[in-house]
Amino acid sequence: MTWAPTWLRSMAPPRQLGARIRWLFLILILFNLIITVPRALGSDLAPLTWRIAAVAAVAVLGCWFLRGYRRGGFPVAAAPLEGVALGVIGYGSHDWLITLGLLFVTVSFRGLYGSWKHALVLTVSLFAGSSAAIALTQPHLIGTFLQQTAGVVPLALFTAAVAESTRRQEQAAARERVFARLGSTLVTTSHRDTICRHSVEAARELLGGLPGGWAAIALKTPQGERVGVGAGPVPPDLIGSAPGSQPLGVRAQLALQSEKFCYGSLLIGADVPIPADVRPSLDALAAQTVLGLCNAERAEDLRHQAFHDSLTGLANRPLLRDHLTQALARARRGSPVAVLLIDLDGFKKVNDTYGHATGDQLLVAVAQRLRDAVRGADTAARLGGDEFAVLLDGMDSPRDAVLVAERLLASIQEPLTLSGIDLAPAASVGVAVWREHADIDALLHDADSAMYAAKAAGKGRVGHVDEQGDVRILTSARGAG
Repeated sequence: MTWAPTWLRSMAPPRQLGARIRWLFLILILFNLIITVPRALGSDLAPLTWRIAAVAAVAVLGCWFLRGYRRGGFPVAAAPLEGVALGVIGYGSHDWLITLGLLFVTVSFRGLYGSWKHALVLTVSLFAGSSAAIALTQPHLIGTFLQQTAGVVPLALFTAAVAESTRRQEQAAARERVFARLGSTLVTTSHRDTICRHSVEAARELLGGLPGGWAAIALKTPQGERVGVGAGPVPPDLIGSAPGSQPLGVRAQLALQSEKFCYGSLLIGADVPIPADVRPSLDALAAQTVLGLCNAERAEDLRHQAFHDSLTGLANRPLLRDHLTQALARARRGSPVAVLLIDLDGFKKVNDTYGHATGDQLLVAVAQRLRDAVRGADTAARLGGDEFAVLLDGMDSPRDAVLVAERLLASIQEPLTLSGIDLAPAASVGVAVWREHADIDALLHDADSAMYAAKAAGKGRVGHVDEQGDVRILTSARGAG
């Protein structure tokens, strides 16, 4: 029906149970209104003016019911007017059976919208209008009419109960869909911001269209909780702020608390109080969000462990190779790239003399000196044992690599004290600058050759591969020739 107008497409049979029940009752009441027209016009008991008024009332009620069906509701204040319209139809037709039939189908259809209070107001209004019409046109039948309408009130209560039951069922199904979508998201992502964004969107959906409904998440930071992501009309002054125990405009504040850590709060707001039946769903959503944040934290830890050395926290060999792959792509566009391989001299002697615990402390100290000495764009890594590497990316000149190597060597060889033991670390450095190397392994091989040449020349030195591919040894950082 893509060719049909929008209003006609909106009249297609819906899929949801409650909506389909309302659609069926709409068809029933429209059918009864349509067959009322010829019966009202053909009646000789009422003046022509009243018969025309009855037809006009039929048209108004039909349009009114169509409008309410498309909008999903009717205002309570309109119920007396509907009763007046039904009375006009009854007076214009002078037929108590027509009035009785319209009363029942109207109560059946309209009872599907609104609350119990709405259903009672509607029933009284329609009953009053139809009864008045019968009393004025066929007073001798008012007793029969009242007997036949004894089931109007139970019918109104029954349809209201059906509406409430289907509404609850639809809300429960909608909430299940919300949790299913959120669960799928939490399974496929471990990014904290993505989890928070989908969680607040799900929370807003759970509010079921409450006026002014919004949701936001305030995550813990060193400065306290900060609202960073929201869905719906979140108060502008709340985003980026640090709310107190109960921020202004917040209807519910749910702690995102695991067994060991509190991630922050889920904040819910609306222009009206949050229904009691929604609160358990919000509690379940908060628990699901905590689970997602816990999994994201574990995934981040696993990623860090997979690509970083567990002792020093530096990048490991796989991460260094990954950064080298990206750096070599930039090197082919003219950005100088160099690799420094660093091997500690005499590390085995430290282990044998002072123990492995002191050796580990020395490795951590060297790693910190490397971390402090390189730029943010560079990568310091531990390849294993006492061997380290530094990737210099985006240097101003290839000659800078040798200068950095000498500075790093001088920093490493500064004396230090570990657990009361005075140590004088020593190291040898090999430098290789990218010179149209075929691949990463070729570049690393040159750096490795330069490092071993530096060791062979007396240790505590810097070796580098020149433009001709020859290894040259520089003066040691301590002044040795």
